[in-house]
Amino acid sequence: MKLSKKELVFLDPMHTAKTLVLVYLCFSVPIVLLALFVAFIRDGAIPGFTVLSALILNALLGFGLLWIACKVYNWVAGKFGGIELALRDLSEEIEAE
Repeated sequence: MKLSKKELVFLDPMHTAKTLVLVYLCFSVPIVLLALFVAFIRDGAIPGFTVLSALILNALLGFGLLWIACKVYNWVAGKFGGIELALRDLSEEIEAE
């Protein structure tokens, strides 16, 4: 098996954060909704503004933190080297689902 060694030295912060925030939201939105449900059970009512602002704030914070993480990774990769990957060529095409 022939492997080619590559190094990941740069992540585009905007594109990466935009993509990863969607993955992040798949896991964090149910947790936020569970917390809001617990608050509803405890207090008896939650304004719609609270629900909407919690979800929007979650998305904005997730995007912002991922953007910062990409910037930090690029700085670290520039100073010390990036993540090393070993890639191999596939002999047949694979269809993406």
